Amino acid sequence: MAILEEAKTETVNSDVLVLGAGIAGCFAAIKAREFGLDVVLVDKGNVGRSGLSPMMSGVLSHFDPQEDNYDEWLKECVEVSEWIADQKILDGMVNRTTECIRDMQSWGVKFQKQGGKLIRKPMSGDVHARHVLMTRGGLQLMSVVRGEVLRRGMRVIERVMATDLLTSDGEIPTNGKIVGAVGFNVRTGKFYIMRAKATIIATGMTGVVLLRSPADILSGDGKAMAFHAGCEMRNMDLSQYSPHPLGLNCAPGLNILAGEGAILVNAKGDRFMEEWDPILLERASRVVVCKAIATEELRGRSPVYFDAAHLDEAAHVRIEKCIPLVVKSLELAGLSLRKDRIPYTIDLSNTGGGGIRTNREKATTIPSLYACGDASDHGEMGVTALISPGIASAIDGYRAAEAVAGYITEVKPPSVNERQIQALKERMFAPMKFEAGLNPQEVRQHCRSILARGLLGPFKNSRRLKEAIDVAEEIRENVIPKLAARDYHELASSIGLGNALNFIELYSRCSLLRAESRGSHWREDYPERDDAHWLKWVVAKREDDGIKVWAEPIPYEEYPLKPKLAK
Repeated sequence: MAILEEAKTETVNSDVLVLGAGIAGCFAAIKAREFGLDVVLVDKGNVGRSGLSPMMSGVLSHFDPQEDNYDEWLKECVEVSEWIADQKILDGMVNRTTECIRDMQSWGVKFQKQGGKLIRKPMSGDVHARHVLMTRGGLQLMSVVRGEVLRRGMRVIERVMATDLLTSDGEIPTNGKIVGAVGFNVRTGKFYIMRAKATIIATGMTGVVLLRSPADILSGDGKAMAFHAGCEMRNMDLSQYSPHPLGLNCAPGLNILAGEGAILVNAKGDRFMEEWDPILLERASRVVVCKAIATEELRGRSPVYFDAAHLDEAAHVRIEKCIPLVVKSLELAGLSLRKDRIPYTIDLSNTGGGGIRTNREKATTIPSLYACGDASDHGEMGVTALISPGIASAIDGYRAAEAVAGYITEVKPPSVNERQIQALKERMFAPMKFEAGLNPQEVRQHCRSILARGLLGPFKNSRRLKEAIDVAEEIRENVIPKLAARDYHELASSIGLGNALNFIELYSRCSLLRAESRGSHWREDYPERDDAHWLKWVVAKREDDGIKVWAEPIPYEEYPLKPKLAK
């Protein structure tokens, strides 16, 4: 208890509290600052350095109004989404990619050019859509964005993990609104009370219990906070699988590899994508490529390989500029895209699809709370993204800030419930009270066993999903409460494990409800896509008596594009 008594408390007040400082959070903070708002940007790591944003491949969607047709882009986005996209959110995103790329260039982000013009190429799933190529991937992008954040002089709080949202009625779940958050410094243990007129969650995906990820960073903290507070969660069943180099923890590089002409071959050396998409082949949408790889593994023809050795020098230079971290990871493993076939597999990823439900303005279903980037449901994506997640997250950030600027004009500084703060503080530091308890690393392996045992796919069925729910409930009720932390870093890991467990349970429950196969949701017991019955969103919400899950028909009567259903 002595370590708790030494921990100091700091109260922070602001107009806008932004939780998470990847591309979505930074863009939200920058735009909010442009509106003259008092912004506090909080990150568990370092601004621009944590999460997935620095690891992203250097490929960003770019609409050129002089060369591209907006209607063709929009239709392509909806079709690739398998008609699950929220077209109200998608509205305006295609042409806003132009603004985001222009802003990045003005700040100093470097893009590859030829003859003085941006190189624009079709990537995964693209027929009409085009992408531009960065020169040093997400690392250079986020270094520039970090500089832009600091240049604008907003308050930045690093190494602080936000753990819980504060509510106007002092209740979780709440019938009121969000008035801020609490958290602690992962090094010193300082306790933070953060009051704000509006809060934007931009804390990224859930990865802590997955087979690969920066475990202590990507624990889905924002999604867990919003879910516990009573936000609706949408499309958790459509969380995607993603290809990645076998045994390596790096970005997949799929867009640039496929876009430049690399091919996929199985263990026999046979090219297999013609079976899945005879036109686009390796440039098929991500979900098609993943299903093809999973099927080759199921047929005993794994590992599969990306082969780029046949590409010319110019293509290899573009690739190496786009995905320097992937190239470096391969180099450390003794591999080279120039001469080796690179083994690939697929893994469950929560980077796209599935998260806190938001509308076009990125408002959640609780007043004063907004969400953007991979913490949100990426409603524009449906089953997969045509607009690259990085640029979509940047647009999200802009939209959230614009909505907040209009919302808080008449909002008075909020009051907080001291009883709620004290209760949250006691729960936050509870793992440090145990002299003996469970180690976070051991519990993480227990969580990962749900995936390792195939309970969540890639091919799902009712029996395995129900078993995954049972295991997740057992861990939540009987294991997580016994976690012990020797220091504040382990405390962050312990809390993160509990947060990430929500992903497994919500993913399982929502997947169980969707009785069809669509996107990366592959049901052995319902193997066909069923538009007649399942052009719906699956929504989940925490209630006092448990988790409610339901299917909600998509309001096509309000949309410009409507699916043609077989009679």
